[in-house]
Amino acid sequence: MAKDTKKERVDFTPAPLKSKKDDERYAPAGSVFRMEIICTQALEEDFRQEFDEQKVAARYTKLAAVMGAGYSNPCLGDAIWPQLNVMFIIYCSEEDCAKIKDIVWKLRDTYRTEGIACFVSKAEEV
Repeated sequence: MAKDTKKERVDFTPAPLKSKKDDERYAPAGSVFRMEIICTQALEEDFRQEFDEQKVAARYTKLAAVMGAGYSNPCLGDAIWPQLNVMFIIYCSEEDCAKIKDIVWKLRDTYRTEGIACFVSKAEEV
């Protein structure tokens, strides 16, 4: 006698909201900026230390082992260009954005031969 192996299908589709205002979890975040910082892995600890000291970027996304070529030496993780980059993605307020820009300029002045790229754009949280 064969066992019935069919399982009941569960619908994981969330109930639709009438509008954002009907969702009590919705709270507008205000003006949000997206910052992308790309630098050599050797500078990661310097950035994290500055973030801690300035009390910014408490929440971020870090992409490790980022490869690419910019205005400094390529970082491709291979035998010819063995170094790699790291990338931070940070969503923050305008005030924190200004502080993080100052950190970028400070570390660019300190490490003139290292590549440090920073991109800022406006973002909207949905």
